This record gives sequence, C-alpha cells and structure tokens, in this order.
Amino acid sequence: MSEYAGQERTEAPIGSLDDIKLLTDLPTEAIRELESNCRWIEFRTDDVIMERDDDARDVYFIVNGSVRVMNYVGDDREVTLAELEAGAHFGELSAIGPRGRTARVIGKDDSVIAVMSREEFLATLVEYPRVALRLLHQLADIIHIMNQRVSTLSTLAPRQRIYLELLRLAVPDPKANGNWLIEVVPNHAEIAGWAGTDKQEVALAIGALAREKILERKHKAFVIKDRSKLRMLASI
Repeated sequence: MSEYAGQERTEAPIGSLDDIKLLTDLPTEAIRELESNCRWIEFRTDDVIMERDDDARDVYFIVNGSVRVMNYVGDDREVTLAELEAGAHFGELSAIGPRGRTARVIGKDDSVIAVMSREEFLATLVEYPRVALRLLHQLADIIHIMNQRVSTLSTLAPRQRIYLELLRLAVPDPKANGNWLIEVVPNHAEIAGWAGTDKQEVALAIGALAREKILERKHKAFVIKDRSKLRMLASI
C-alpha cells in the first residue's frame, strides 16, 4: 500500500508550520525555509497516512485536522494508541532510529500534513539544539504514556477498559447537578479501538450501564448519572 493516500501538492505550501509545537523555538526565517522544503498533502477522513512496517523515514507535521495512531494486539485487533491534533507531529522514531514504522496512522478527519524528509529533519535537530531537547522531552512523554497503555491493556478486562474510556471522555455537566457528560459520543468502533476490544463488547457494556441507570442516552450524548459507581466498576 502506498504511504501517501492523500492528494499530494507540489506547489507552494498550503499551510504554515508556525503552530507546530516541536518547532516553537525556530526563528521565522527558518520556519519559512522548512515550509518550502516540505511536501504538502491533504488527507481525507480514514485515509491511511502512514502504514506500520513501512521503511520510509519522513516526519509528518499536522497543520490542520487530526489523526489516529493505531497498532495491533495479536494478529488482527487494532488498538488506538493516541489521537494527535493540529500542531503535533509523528514519524520521528523512524527518522532518528534504525527501524521502520512501528504504528499505523489514519486520518481522524480531513487534514493537511507537511511531510519533511529524514535528512531535513536531522539537519534541523543538529542546527537547533533547543528543538532536539524539546523532542527528547516529547519522547519521554511518549514512553510514559505507552507504559500506561500497556499496563491498562494487559491488566484490565475489556469491560473495565471500556469503562475507563467513558470516564476519560466525560466532563462535568455545566448545570452543576453532579452528572457528567459525553457530549459527542464516539462510535463503537472508536471506543473499541481505545479499549482494545470489539464493537460488540462496547455495545454490551453500554447497554448494561444503561440498564443499571449508571448511564443515560440523551440524543447524541451520554449522561453519566453515577460516576462513582462507574469508577468502581472500572476498578479505579
């Protein structure tokens, strides 16, 4: 499968690298030069942007939109490792290391990506040590987050992981009535991806919460009526 499923642009940049967090410390003239040396690609929702085991070494900067980073548990169950928004980047592990891609990245929604060659990326790290230091901090964060994900996937049952995902998505109801809300509920496939399970298990788990009146469906939202009990079921 081609690594670039989107519509590649060869003309002038179709965005800016000004808001890329990794490049915050670069002077404006350096940003403009990097923009001119990138390939600019538009991707649609669910396009495969990067495939696991590909041997390409480019680095991707998300200018607009968002992406989902996926991997596999076993041979066929896809698990969501992260969701990255505009301003983030990915692909740096292959650029600085000896191995090819270790994850699959797909478009969460329509996006604009600036693609920088490995050579350009490494030259930037050498020329601007503050960018290299920022990258080290971000890699340390990735290791910490991945350790937590591995622990969750290996020690908790699928139903518990679903409950944890619902808790992660919920925010306090602004009416201050003690309820918590998931205002925009992801589809079952997206919840299953985070929980490392399948859509049927998600449907069963949500149905059980509704029957026990812990959760209530309200239009396109979920109202969590008893957050403490949901936390107990998730064993946290």
